[in-house]
Amino acid sequence: MFEDNPLDSNSHWEAGFEGDRRIVVSVLGPYRRVFPRPNRFIRRFYHRVYELKIEDWQIPLEPLRLGTLCTIEAELSIRFQPTIKYAHEHLDHIANLGAYIRANYLTLLQDAAEHELRQLEQTEFEDNHALMERRIENIANELLAMREIQCRTRCTIRTVFAELDNIEEYAETVDAKHNGIYLELVRRRRQLNERLAREHYERETNERKLKLEHEERMLELIRREAELRKAQRDHETEHVRAELTTEEARAAEQYDSEVRLREARIHHETRLKQLELEADLAEKTRRAGALDDVENQLKREIELLALERQRLLLEEEIHDVKIAKAKGWVINAKRRFPLGENSKTLNSQDSGVAQNPGSD
Repeated sequence: MFEDNPLDSNSHWEAGFEGDRRIVVSVLGPYRRVFPRPNRFIRRFYHRVYELKIEDWQIPLEPLRLGTLCTIEAELSIRFQPTIKYAHEHLDHIANLGAYIRANYLTLLQDAAEHELRQLEQTEFEDNHALMERRIENIANELLAMREIQCRTRCTIRTVFAELDNIEEYAETVDAKHNGIYLELVRRRRQLNERLAREHYERETNERKLKLEHEERMLELIRREAELRKAQRDHETEHVRAELTTEEARAAEQYDSEVRLREARIHHETRLKQLELEADLAEKTRRAGALDDVENQLKREIELLALERQRLLLEEEIHDVKIAKAKGWVINAKRRFPLGENSKTLNSQDSGVAQNPGSD
């Protein structure tokens, strides 16, 4: 379709938009001058500056009905900008050139696009309308470009079919030229049924797969729960065992501590008893020593008393001997001397002997 048209080639349309396009209208008395705004522009009171903006324009097209089974809908999206020349030629509408362009060229663009769109009635049905979209875009671009309006057009064509469920009802009313559409719809319904059957089969397969996966996950969860419960029981057992071990160690330590305390108490009591015994022994030893000392002292006293007695006896004996000697001497003196003459002498001698009994 459209193989002989040079517009069907993959050419690239360059719009040439400018973001800062301005036009200056200079009005001074009866004189008026129009020029593009220069880069270094000093605005005077007699200058009016107008911006030539880039605007968007949506143009709906009348749907093309291909019998009762198919409708082709189309829409033009145009981005445009008036040139300096176009603005110079339409100074009366310089303040709102965008609205002026929309009002003047809407019907022209719609007529050209719909004329091209109606060619689909004379050709075999095709679902891909890329060549037709490119053709309408180029026609719209050329129409505006020839009028000094820079633009870039986007054409969108959509095919809307009747409901595929009741397509058999339209079989007898379909024109021969639309037989291709009917066959296309039948093919699409078959593809749709095949796709639905395939999706149904895939959905059932996926559901069975998901069910199996769910069951596997549930079994895995049950297995993991059993492992977790077992691990928890093992942990609790280990915890109880550890507590028992700790309790046994604590009891053993307490028992050892009590044994040590008992041993220390017994040792202390034994030591106290030993100290008491040693103290008693020392006391007894001291007492025995004291008794020995007393006994020795008594013995010494007895010995001293015996010696004193012996001394006294000895002195008495000496005294007796002396007395006896004195008596013997007196007797001998009396015998040797007469009594009258020497009685005083003898008396004085006897008295001296009595005063000094141990002189001998």
